[in-house]
Amino acid sequence: MNIMMQRTQIYLPKTQIAKVKEIARKRETTASEVIRLLIFEALTPGRRNPKRTSETLIQAARRINKMGEKGPKDLAQNLDRYLYGKF
Repeated sequence: MNIMMQRTQIYLPKTQIAKVKEIARKRETTASEVIRLLIFEALTPGRRNPKRTSETLIQAARRINKMGEKGPKDLAQNLDRYLYGKF
């Protein structure tokens, strides 16, 4: 499933940010992914999120790194292009 993402900004209390980061560390994923999963569950009660069982981006990056694969040298400068397809 290829879902187009849109960057957004939200304000959260420090206690919630700390909890989201703690969950992300335990799941070896990002805070953004935790927030997306929580929103999905809140908006679709009773539906199981298929991402719960799928590989996270961090897990995939670690797996690819072990294979010796290298990313693009300009990743930091062109992050939006690589993540969102924007040029």
